[in-house]
Amino acid sequence: MKNRIKWVVLSALVGIFWFMPAQAQDNDGVATVVMITAKAGHEKNLVEAITDYHHMVAKFDGHMEYTWYEILTGPDTGKYIARSGGHNWSEFDAEYDWEEKADEAFAANVAPHIESANRSMTTDMDEFSHWPESFDGYTHFHVQDWYVKGGHYSKFRRGLKQIVDTLTAGNFPGYWGFHSVVSGGHGNHINLVTAHKGWSDMADKDPSFFDLMSKSLGGEEEFDAFMADWGSTFKEGRSQMVRRMPEASDYGN
Repeated sequence: MKNRIKWVVLSALVGIFWFMPAQAQDNDGVATVVMITAKAGHEKNLVEAITDYHHMVAKFDGHMEYTWYEILTGPDTGKYIARSGGHNWSEFDAEYDWEEKADEAFAANVAPHIESANRSMTTDMDEFSHWPESFDGYTHFHVQDWYVKGGHYSKFRRGLKQIVDTLTAGNFPGYWGFHSVVSGGHGNHINLVTAHKGWSDMADKDPSFFDLMSKSLGGEEEFDAFMADWGSTFKEGRSQMVRRMPEASDYGN
């Protein structure tokens, strides 16, 4: 059991809703995330239509900019994720006089290519995240679902903080972010996202997660004991790789 937990967490932090946060965060860190299924055979038309729509709304004050991703692995392979992050909660209450026109354009030109859409809301967990100064070159993001068990949240956070502090102090050569799914998911739902410059960036790191943690804790046995104890505070869910889609994320800028 402890080895299973060890390698699940190891693969999550080393190998691997949500993604790239605002670099200078002075907001509530809220993101709206939409999983989109295109109608069969409409994938190309959907990307073209959403790009045109983005160019149209880009001229309006208060518009949100969505980054699009294609899901590459798992049961949702071929679907899309559209995410707009770095918001305050109050922004979702705002109303603009241009929205009716934009809604009509979306309904006429984009919606006919969509089979279904499922929306959720997340907040950034900055104290546990470690992102690069720039996302230039980062094209792939691995997303893993974690579910914290009831009554274990404080212990989960303490253990996670210890891991994050150890990795950052040891200059672990990887980047990651945690996001809390606050609406549209399941209770105590957290996303772990890691950033990669393509598939080859999934290779083992040096120094490794195991090297840094076992050295910090005092040895392999201490590492196993820590991971077994902390790993009992949550259960892992699905994992999937997504690829950023610059063409569908373009707002003409």
